[in-house]
Amino acid sequence: MGTGVRTAVLALCLVTAGCTGFIGSEGAASTETMTPAPVPDSPPPRVAPGLTGTGVADADTLVRAHVAGLSNTSFTVEHRRAVDDVGGTRRVQQTTRAEISAGYRSYTAFRRVSGPSVTDQVIRTHSEDRRAIQWILGDGTNSSRIVADGQGIGGPPRPPRDALFFEPTYHERVRALFLGANVTAVVPARAEVVKLHGTRVFRVRADGAANRSRFPVTPAERVGDVSFTATVSPAGVVHSYGVQYTVVRNGTRLRVTESLRYTDLGVTTVDADEAGRNTTAR
Repeated sequence: MGTGVRTAVLALCLVTAGCTGFIGSEGAASTETMTPAPVPDSPPPRVAPGLTGTGVADADTLVRAHVAGLSNTSFTVEHRRAVDDVGGTRRVQQTTRAEISAGYRSYTAFRRVSGPSVTDQVIRTHSEDRRAIQWILGDGTNSSRIVADGQGIGGPPRPPRDALFFEPTYHERVRALFLGANVTAVVPARAEVVKLHGTRVFRVRADGAANRSRFPVTPAERVGDVSFTATVSPAGVVHSYGVQYTVVRNGTRLRVTESLRYTDLGVTTVDADEAGRNTTAR
């Protein structure tokens, strides 16, 4: 074989072999197919404390974040609950509203309960300068008393925060609903919802009840037709929720509708004059 032919064969060998060596050499082993190691599934990404994009990971973590987020800022809270016959007749309605300063240093709170199944009643409480005064109207009464005094002068020596007639963070209710409802998705809220709340929020969607034995009703009640939605900030504050369900109570089927909403976080101003309107139920 001439020199030119040997040179051409050698060049062809180098191109087709990729310069990895001759057949039978140790370099040939590098061309074997390797089976890749399995990649572990990644956990769903967290969108807020205790929540992922597909549901509730830890309701207690969510509640702690919710309470902490409301502890050091002012806010306005409104809670409504109504019980109707399935035919639409209103049995009882309860409305609670409060304006609360950061750290609960002052507040004005109002609650009205009305309906044919209860005695109409109005409760108002106002706290300022470490003293809380409460007025009660209803059933022919119109009374007022000091329910808390930080210095123990004229009233019990307890923080006015403890004198509120309701829990302003609704943490137990929040926990029960997020545990009992079958949350299936947590997605970014639409622009109009974000504008309504004044901050970025996620919308929580649920499909019925996950475990009816854990839904927040008494053991004697049978729950059905559960509908639950909520909005939650990335920090874990539950800005709002709405829930509706039916229960069978003493053989009667009733429909319960409930809503909770927090507004004006950080900009709420406590209106002292509101507490003075204690002679007329609104």
